[in-house]
Amino acid sequence: MGLRNLRLRGGSYHWRRKITVAGTHVPLCFSLRTGNYKHARCMADRLNVAVEGVRMAYGQSTGMRPDQLKKVFSDALRWQLQRILEDQAGTTAPSDDHASINSLYAEAWGFLGRRGVGAQWTLDEHDRLIAAGWSPAHAKQVADLVFEFQNNDPVSKAQIDSYTTAFGIMPTQDNVARMGKTICAARAAACREATALLPDTEDETAAWVDDALADDAPFAFEQIEPQGARPAPTEPLADDIVTPAPPPAPPPKPERLKQRIVDAAEDCIAAYSKEGGWDTDSIKQVRTAIRLFDHACGGDAFIEDLDQSHVRAFTTLCRALPNRWGRTREEQAGGIAASLERAKGMDPAQIGISQVTINKHLTWVAAVLAHAAGEEDDPKAHRPAKPLSFKVARAGLGKSDRKQRKRDRDKRANWTKQEVATLLSAPIWTGCAGIGGRFKPGTEIFHDAWYWLPLMLPLYGGRSSELAGLGLAEVFEQEPIPYFLVQYTEDRSLKNIQSIRRLPIHPELIRLGFIDYVKAMRAAGSMMLFPEMQSPNSTTFAGTFYKSVFRPLRDWAFPEGTSWRHRVGGAWKDKDVHSFRGLATTTMKGRVPSEVRCDIFGHEGETETARTYDEEAELSLKLDALKLLTPVTAHIPATLPIRLRPPERRQHRTRAAKVRLK
Repeated sequence: MGLRNLRLRGGSYHWRRKITVAGTHVPLCFSLRTGNYKHARCMADRLNVAVEGVRMAYGQSTGMRPDQLKKVFSDALRWQLQRILEDQAGTTAPSDDHASINSLYAEAWGFLGRRGVGAQWTLDEHDRLIAAGWSPAHAKQVADLVFEFQNNDPVSKAQIDSYTTAFGIMPTQDNVARMGKTICAARAAACREATALLPDTEDETAAWVDDALADDAPFAFEQIEPQGARPAPTEPLADDIVTPAPPPAPPPKPERLKQRIVDAAEDCIAAYSKEGGWDTDSIKQVRTAIRLFDHACGGDAFIEDLDQSHVRAFTTLCRALPNRWGRTREEQAGGIAASLERAKGMDPAQIGISQVTINKHLTWVAAVLAHAAGEEDDPKAHRPAKPLSFKVARAGLGKSDRKQRKRDRDKRANWTKQEVATLLSAPIWTGCAGIGGRFKPGTEIFHDAWYWLPLMLPLYGGRSSELAGLGLAEVFEQEPIPYFLVQYTEDRSLKNIQSIRRLPIHPELIRLGFIDYVKAMRAAGSMMLFPEMQSPNSTTFAGTFYKSVFRPLRDWAFPEGTSWRHRVGGAWKDKDVHSFRGLATTTMKGRVPSEVRCDIFGHEGETETARTYDEEAELSLKLDALKLLTPVTAHIPATLPIRLRPPERRQHRTRAAKVRLK
């Protein structure tokens, strides 16, 4: 959970709080005059402590008593246990499967209960489970569950608000955090208790025989006699017939309109987009997940008609599709049905969406259903007749044990320095045939995205979307230590808030004339550092860079692929843009403090102190660290003066567009 009292307004954080002192309501609001989240959070903590000091001086402490915390634990445990028992009774899965799933959930909830709902899963936690006898696959599943919980707000605001009202708890930041940990601990206990209540045998009816024989209650079921065995009724006399008055017709009940799940998804997308909660990629993923789920339900499915069988149909569909579905022209034209038809002639190893992807789809489906359900008393809410359970579908029994056979670091290979040297030996830096022939030898050199970005990636280990989407307003070349300011802009989003950071302009870039390039682009009236990377047909700068620059460069340097190239499912996998990041982190490991490395790469600190209180590393420290990567580009000769792209070619695909117009 974030800080409830902090709000980012413009470029500065504001702290707000309403308190009651001596019977008087006092609203407080201060501008903290900083856009740095770590600084703002530290100041907010100090202000909250000061407020509590004032309240305690008036005998109005907002702390939570042990008996109140016990009530929270009790209610959360009973509520969660009831849900689990209903799920277990509503499925035909054997007890061993339920016990296995419960143990995974208990460990995930237990982690959040011990460390807090915002705690980061670390390699130490993974090693702890392995030492306790867990298999690597199950330990990875626990980590995935923790991530999914945190991605969907582990403890809802509605549950917190219910407890603050019912048990008289002040909703302070500390109290909310303690309640969140307590609720997670209660859910872990509920999972373990549900396992203890599982029947010892699959046939639990054997234990009911004695109770059934001792039951003398009237039968709920009476044998109905056949129609022919009944005596014929005597015909009443005419005088005995009384015509009863017709009963008044009941008022017609207004028919409640149902909602299709695809329409609910669009409503959900609109709501999240308005609040800035989902970016373009997230919206695309939501629509894909709902498209699959709706197809599994038969198409045009209404939320009110959904039941547990539709969840099973969804997982069945995912495991029947090609693992890289929807890529061919036939599939794009024929939809999911065409993908299923294509799967009939494919190798079994190329069929089946991975469990990780299935879980991501279920996360989006659950988010849409939760938004459609609204509050409990909302008359316009749309819900299935019975709540859907995704627990078994997420666990992926029978496939998850085989899923994790490598560590995450082994799934993606880093570029070696020799391979980077091969990439950077292209005619782009030694002389090419022209602006349209960058990989053909010649005498011309242009300073643009093709020239700078392949150099910047190994020098920074940065994300291509951050570097390709830099605006000139984010470049401060006149400072004593010139630097980039990577931050959220209208043109480019960031992966997370930790991605906001300053990066010194590397001395290698300065040697090659980058400062002159920046000045030339400003003089040309450009707003972007690399305007040719801003494509109207692409949703991300990373996608434009990959298709326009990186993939052609890799194909030129390694026509047959690198030695690491291999097939995964239905696609070939080779070293990619992210592999530069691994080269940079490996070079700095053991030579640069972890706090400085985290600030360079936009990672969250490895400890609570680093995440909360440590300030961003000084530019000088970052510069010293980045100099370790100088050798990867030292062989590139400086070609001055700077030569920009022709003005008519400073937009993406301008020449191709003109050809099509002709």
